[in-house]
Amino acid sequence: MEYIRRPNHKTSKPRLRDHNNFQSSGAASFLSCQLPDRQTLGEPFFRQGASGSNLSTTLDLDWLLAAYQSLSQELELDKLLLTLINLILETEMVSQAWLILEKSGDWVIEASGSLESNSIQILKSLPLETAESSLLMPIVNRVLHLQTSLVLNDISQEVDLIPSCLIQPQSLFCFPLRCQDKLIGVLYLENYLITNAFTPAFQELLNRLSPQIAISLNNAYRYNHLHQTVAEQTQAQEQAICELKQTQKKLVQSEKMVALGQLITGIAHEINTPLGAIYASVQNLSNALEHTLEKLPLLLKELSTTQQEDFLTLLAATRPSNLPLSFREERQLKRTLEKELSNHKIEQAETLASMLVEIGITDIEPPLLRLLKASNAMMILETAYYLVLQYRNSENIKLAVDKASTIVTALKEYVHSDRCNCMITAQISEEIDTVLVLYQHQLKQGIQVSTTYENLPGIRCYPEQLNQVWANLIQNAIQAMGTQGKLEITGTCHQNFIRIQITDSGCGIPIEIQDQIFDPFFTTKAAGVGTGLGLDICRQIVEQHQGHIEVESQPGRTSFTVWIPIDNTAKS
Repeated sequence: MEYIRRPNHKTSKPRLRDHNNFQSSGAASFLSCQLPDRQTLGEPFFRQGASGSNLSTTLDLDWLLAAYQSLSQELELDKLLLTLINLILETEMVSQAWLILEKSGDWVIEASGSLESNSIQILKSLPLETAESSLLMPIVNRVLHLQTSLVLNDISQEVDLIPSCLIQPQSLFCFPLRCQDKLIGVLYLENYLITNAFTPAFQELLNRLSPQIAISLNNAYRYNHLHQTVAEQTQAQEQAICELKQTQKKLVQSEKMVALGQLITGIAHEINTPLGAIYASVQNLSNALEHTLEKLPLLLKELSTTQQEDFLTLLAATRPSNLPLSFREERQLKRTLEKELSNHKIEQAETLASMLVEIGITDIEPPLLRLLKASNAMMILETAYYLVLQYRNSENIKLAVDKASTIVTALKEYVHSDRCNCMITAQISEEIDTVLVLYQHQLKQGIQVSTTYENLPGIRCYPEQLNQVWANLIQNAIQAMGTQGKLEITGTCHQNFIRIQITDSGCGIPIEIQDQIFDPFFTTKAAGVGTGLGLDICRQIVEQHQGHIEVESQPGRTSFTVWIPIDNTAKS
């Protein structure tokens, strides 16, 4: 139920009170003689003509024309109901108005208005029987049955019609609304203040307006039904599009899982390699720590203050492990150090030279020379060796963890759906490199990889979707080359596009099927190897990003080129 305040008009009660005062003063009789053509105060808005049926004043005609225009312009039902009730109350002949309409075989109240409370209520198809305490139902039923107007000029003479609980009106006017000879509703009007309120002129005015009321109501119902039908069809279409998108997402995810199944063995191997390195480093670290805890306290007790400073200098001089030596370089350094130690008359020169090279010492400085000449030189060097070994094994663990983490992160980004299901700014070159991590095991078996990127700008995109494009094209290239070949990936800017080209040295695509490779379910692979959706999904993803994908192929060289606009407004 919707309540609407009417414009602030003066109500009929004070007008009629002013009228009674005017009549009792005798002024009415005087003015009626002086101004015989003016409308009488008993008919504040309308006046009956000599024939009893013709409109008598310009004011009546103006109101009728304005009412026709107002009703004919409204197509929305609620606005039409508001306009209609407001027009009726505007006459100030009606205290209360009710609009009763037929809906799905039942009679319902769609709107009502009160002049006294200056409000209009849109009742949203209130069942008629719920208003028995407010309406004279025998009158309503009679008009509905006979389909003719009914006027009661003095309700007090019809006491058998008035329920005791009902506020008694003085006058009542109820008339039918017909459209194309079909009864569609009833207007029920009451006046609580005076008898004979609904004059023949007033009745004729509303009778003339009633066809337009019926037509406007019928049009509004048709418009409302059409609007509802369009809304339902639009909703159904949106639902179908939503379901289609969900199906597409499932296909994309399914194809992603197919590719992942092909990757999983290589990924497992790539993860096992750093895990093995971590295990070995932990073992070495444990042994070195055990030796250090045993020997270091004893050594510190034996060393003088100067020797302790020389020992710390020795530890600081060890070369970081990220500068590996070749076997030949290592052997040459050991020989050089052994010769130098022998020249200084240091015992066990070969063993000490080997230990020094392993911890990264290649030059014999004075602090080191003093330590090596000490009687406990072997214990000093062994303790330094195991301390350095702890550091190097911890570095090995860190490198192995970083490698495994890189693989797991790449796998997670590939498997998971879009981070927030919205576009983000991403660097295409970084995304391609992430995908290449997943194919390391297959690529390092004999495929040479070359990546060349210009200074590519970041673009707004769905990176996980594009990663599936790169993964599919790289996987196809690997399968085309087998275990030997060359994979070239280039990224350049061309006008307002980023151009990614993935080229392999495989067997090529026969020219007669190149136009079909982007069709759904088309595949040249053996049964069970692929779904035939890979390139079709790639095309859809690229087109979703307002781009396009091309292929050029001949034996020994196949290139897939993906164009993505830099100023991208991808479709959701």
